[in-house]
Amino acid sequence: MQDGIYHVRFSSSVGSSGEGLIVVKQGTVNGGDAGYLYIGQLVISGETLSGQLNVKRWNSGHVSVFGPLDNFDLQCSGKENSGGAFTVTGGIPSQPGLSITIAGRFLSPAA
Repeated sequence: MQDGIYHVRFSSSVGSSGEGLIVVKQGTVNGGDAGYLYIGQLVISGETLSGQLNVKRWNSGHVSVFGPLDNFDLQCSGKENSGGAFTVTGGIPSQPGLSITIAGRFLSPAA
């Protein structure tokens, strides 16, 4: 997986979905959407991806795809697909009933 800017679409086990942007650079992930920031680490081994993100609300008018959570950690794993795309699944370790699927596609190299 190359460093760069990715568009991400995500859907949760509670039926909500959303989208945002992330920047992957040297194993770090930073991004966000209209209501939340995503900050974390990504481990890349061949086509396999795993990571942990802290997701934090910055806009009180928005609700996460999991409901009214202000701040949570998300663990995910998956694989890189062809054409600079990836798909990962995961959840909130402290709330095992909540899961998420994230699909991303490469947009541009990061500066």
